[in-house]
Amino acid sequence: MKRLWVLCILILLLTGCSQNNREKAIDYLTQNQRNDASLIVFTDRPSERPFIVELQTQLNEVNNENLRAEGPITNVTFYNFRDENKFNYEKIFGLKSYPYMILFEKGQITLETQEPKEIVQHFKER
Repeated sequence: MKRLWVLCILILLLTGCSQNNREKAIDYLTQNQRNDASLIVFTDRPSERPFIVELQTQLNEVNNENLRAEGPITNVTFYNFRDENKFNYEKIFGLKSYPYMILFEKGQITLETQEPKEIVQHFKER
């Protein structure tokens, strides 16, 4: 009986410490967040220049036109999910194609998109 309890406790510990813990993944991704906003870009290969230019253009529009009242988006992080294995981001966030962007504000997901232009639309609609 004692072994059964020990086994149950070990299973609970392992479950709580798994790579698929969404809250821990979000905390990890937003740990360097400034101005309460972070844009995380998940990729499966190095990002191509046209995508980076389009993303920068859209972020400049959000920041330069003060579309985000709480301040600019200054933290943009690229994660190649093949290189980053601290968490299973594909499973946690349901990633199926790349690049995939998630905007975090105050530790919460406020936008998920594959198109940089949707970032500007998101803030214009608010």
